[in-house]
Amino acid sequence: MTETSRQRVLKAIRHEQPDITPTNLEGFYDTERWQKHFSTLDRIVIRDKLDTDIQSARPVYTGPLKGKDLSIWGTPMNIYGAGGVGYGAGRDYPLARVEKAEEVDDWPWPDPEDFDYAITAEVLQSIPGDRAKRLDGKYGVEKEGSSRAELTQSGAWVPLVCTLFDLFGIEGTLVRMHLEPRVIEAALRRLEDFLLGFFSRMLAKAGHAADLVYFGDDFSTQKGLMISPEQWRRFLLPTYRRLFSLIKGHGKYVWFHSCGSFHEVMGDLIDAGMDVWETVQVQAAGNDPRELKRKYGGNITFYGGISTQTTLPRGSPEDVRREVRDRISVLGEGGGYIVGADHGIMPDVPMENVLAMYDEAKHSGTRR
Repeated sequence: MTETSRQRVLKAIRHEQPDITPTNLEGFYDTERWQKHFSTLDRIVIRDKLDTDIQSARPVYTGPLKGKDLSIWGTPMNIYGAGGVGYGAGRDYPLARVEKAEEVDDWPWPDPEDFDYAITAEVLQSIPGDRAKRLDGKYGVEKEGSSRAELTQSGAWVPLVCTLFDLFGIEGTLVRMHLEPRVIEAALRRLEDFLLGFFSRMLAKAGHAADLVYFGDDFSTQKGLMISPEQWRRFLLPTYRRLFSLIKGHGKYVWFHSCGSFHEVMGDLIDAGMDVWETVQVQAAGNDPRELKRKYGGNITFYGGISTQTTLPRGSPEDVRREVRDRISVLGEGGGYIVGADHGIMPDVPMENVLAMYDEAKHSGTRR
């Protein structure tokens, strides 16, 4: 009997062999060609047309900065980063000049009440029950001409350390961790209060409609951690533990995004409750798929693994198919793997390679 998408995803997470290794689509760019190929930019419809196994939705921001092209932190939304922004030298960071922990408390932090959580539940409930559903710890931002439901499909995320980078700058954050830890700890207390309030409300309103909950943060390069393991455990791990505990207390699986290589703290994340790790960058140090499966395959499910740096943008469709088959044979053995690109799909990825990735995943599962 053919399994449903939801059954495949849940079996993969429980480390049981699904009939077909499940697939997922995250972000994509260069929307004009997606519109041309699929005749829509509706993410839900595109995932259905690709026959992926997971649908997702996020709350929509309704607070005082709505419509001002700013993140909830009051920072620009025009380029990539924690709130959709970059970290260049020309940027003004709101807390860059703060000298005392008390000044951090005086800053206008966002209110977790300022989001529409009900629309998240409405969108997830409108999706057929045979799909796995994920509640995303991200938020939609107002766009002219977009409905509230459409806004649940794109926007910004709410990370921890990346938000510090957005508020203090990368250099400012890293230096203050050494020289002014009380300032960083004050900011982390306020961030944790916001995150727990945001996720509590999201779960209360929409948790019944979802199987998984997404949270993400980036603290590594492709060579290793940006901070020492000791700093990571001091500044970041306590909040991750509380947040994962909250999610699991609602009976949901934790889907955690973090790029790069961070093997020194992978065990801490597993102990804290991470169920699915996004994203498996095989180019990053120590991320050989066979070693990942050997070390962590009994504890977590891997998502990603199809390279957006090499194979997807530069390879042929057959190269993509070969990589999909290899990832499934290694990471998907006995369950524990969800196929997808290891990052958002950029404009340099040919559409035929995108289609080859999903088609091969569906057919590889049936040939085993």
